[in-house]
Amino acid sequence: MSPTQSIKSDPVNSRILVPQRYNRQPVISRLVSRYGLTVNIKAASLVSGSNSDGWFDLEISGNPQKLTNSLSYLQGLGVNLVQLAIANHIQSNQSSQSFPHIDSNLIQRQPGLLTTRWHKQFQQWISKGQTNRLRLQLCILKAYHEKPIISELVSGYGLTVNITNALLNPHLQDDGWFDLDLWGRTKQLQASLSYLENLGLPIWLDASSFYSDRHLIE
Repeated sequence: MSPTQSIKSDPVNSRILVPQRYNRQPVISRLVSRYGLTVNIKAASLVSGSNSDGWFDLEISGNPQKLTNSLSYLQGLGVNLVQLAIANHIQSNQSSQSFPHIDSNLIQRQPGLLTTRWHKQFQQWISKGQTNRLRLQLCILKAYHEKPIISELVSGYGLTVNITNALLNPHLQDDGWFDLDLWGRTKQLQASLSYLENLGLPIWLDASSFYSDRHLIE
C-alpha cells in the first residue's frame, strides 16, 4: 500500500440532494467502489416514483484526495452539496436547507410480495438460473446507525447497491428502512445476505425481482 493510499482525513459530513433523475442510479455506491471511501448514511429521505429529490446525510471517510475527487464527482452530476462539515467546521452553500419532514406513510411496504424466508427463495432463484439482480427491503436497527452497513455491502462483498426508497429520520432514534437493488454474482449476493442475517437485521426479499433484468450495472 502506498503512503497516499494509507492516509485518511477527518470524516466529512455532507448533506446532499440527489436529483430525481438519478434516483435509479447507484450514486452513493459509486463513492465506495470508485473512490475506496467508507460512507455511513446518517439520515435519508427518498421516495420512489415521486418528483422530489433524494435527501441524504452522509459521513464520508477515506483518503483526502479521493474524498475531494468524490465531491467533485457528485457536483459534476448536479448533486447539491447543501452542507459540508469537516472536523466540525460547517460550510453551507447559499441554498442551504433543513432536512425535510419525513412521512413514514410514503414508503409502502407490501408483505404479499416480500418474504423473510430468503434461504429457500434464494435456492429456488439459483436453481432456475436467475439473474444477478436482487431486490430487498432492509431494516437497519437503531443500534446500528453508526455502522456503515450499505457501504460494507459494496466494499466487503463487491456488490453494486442502488437505493430506491429510504427512510431514516435524523432527529429520532428509530429504525431505518431501505429498499435496495443489489447487483453482483450469486456467491456475492448469498454472502451479503448471510452478513445481514448474522447482524440480526430484518430483511425481506422482493419475490418479483426473481424475474427481473439480466444486465449488471457497471
